[in-house]
Amino acid sequence: MHLPVRSSRDQIPNMHFPISQEKVVELVSRMELTAQVMQRCIEEEIIELVNLSDEWHQNALEEFLTAKKLSQDDLSVWLDKRGWRSADLDIHLAKPEALFRFAKQRFGPGLEERYLASASDLDNVIYSLLRVKDALLARELWLRLCEGEISFVNAAAKYGEGPEAKRKGLIGPIPIGSIQPPKIRKSLRELSPGEFTSPKQLGEWNLLLRLEQLSPSSFDETMQRKLLLDQLQSFLSERAQALLEDQPVDELHYDAES
Repeated sequence: MHLPVRSSRDQIPNMHFPISQEKVVELVSRMELTAQVMQRCIEEEIIELVNLSDEWHQNALEEFLTAKKLSQDDLSVWLDKRGWRSADLDIHLAKPEALFRFAKQRFGPGLEERYLASASDLDNVIYSLLRVKDALLARELWLRLCEGEISFVNAAAKYGEGPEAKRKGLIGPIPIGSIQPPKIRKSLRELSPGEFTSPKQLGEWNLLLRLEQLSPSSFDETMQRKLLLDQLQSFLSERAQALLEDQPVDELHYDAES
C-alpha cells in the first residue's frame, strides 16, 4: 500500500491561503511562536536524518488507515482537507518513532546512572490537601480529624478553599519531586499511607496533608522512555533557542547502524 502520488504540477496542496508568507512570518513573531516553529524545524531535520525504512512507513500507513477507518480513496480527500501532501503525512507518521530512536541513541548511554541520581524525586505520590486561610479553623478541623468526627475527604470538600476542594482534596499521581515547596515533599515522606499532618502554615494558607499512596519509581521501559523524551525536549528547546540567538550548535548526528 502506498500513499497517493501527485504529479509535478500538483505538489502544492490545492488550498486557498489568502495570507502572504511575509504576513505569516509577522504573525508567528507576534504570537510568540518563533521558538515552536524553530523546534519543529529541528524535529523534521531529525526525522530526515533517522530516515525510517519504506517497510516501516508502509506498516505505519496501514495502521493509520485502519485506525481512521479510511480507504485509499478516502485518504486523498483527508489530505486535501488539510492541505497536506503525501510527504506531510509521512512526516506526521514518522515523527514519534524517529524522535524516540534519535533520543535513545543520543541520551541512552548513562541513562540508568542519571536515573539513580534522581530516582527518589521520580517516586509517584497520591495525597490529599486541605487548605484554609483561618488558622483556628485549620486547628479545629485537625482535632475533628483526630477524633474521627469527620473524614479528610468530607473536610476537604466542605471546608477547603483551594481549587483541589472540587476533587475532595485529592492530588496525583504525580512525581513527588515536582511538588513545591520542598517542605511539602518532606512532610509527605514522613507519613505512612492514611496518616495526616497537623496544620502547617505556608504563606497565607494553613495546610493539612494526608498521604494516600507513595509508589517507588523503577527503571522499567516506561520510565526509560519518559526520561529519554524529557531529555530530548530539553535538547530541542535549548537548540532552538541557540539557533534563534545565532549561537553555534553541533551538527546533528544519527548512526543508522547502531
